[in-house]
Amino acid sequence: IFVGLIPLGLLVVIIVITLFLTALMRQLFVGAGFFAQQRAELLVVIPGLILALVVYGVTIWLMLRHIASWQQAGAKARAKGALWMLSITVLLVVLPVVLALVLPQHPAP
Repeated sequence: IFVGLIPLGLLVVIIVITLFLTALMRQLFVGAGFFAQQRAELLVVIPGLILALVVYGVTIWLMLRHIASWQQAGAKARAKGALWMLSITVLLVVLPVVLALVLPQHPAP
């Protein structure tokens, strides 16, 4: 069952590493001014997020291939559990985006 959580685990690890490197870049460029800090942080954040997106997509694709092979081999319970966990993983990743789109950005007066 927990095999379906592998994409979420990899995504969390990559995001934590990206945030750590962003904080490190901020400390390295502390004396250079705001715009130098901002540029240095973006040089870490953008590739980190692209890497996270690619790794997450490839991992989900590989998981779906494994699930399909489990279904063909007759391990239906294992495949069903992995699909449920993969669905929960996708829900956890998409939920913040949906909430940001649905909830108002400015509080009512």
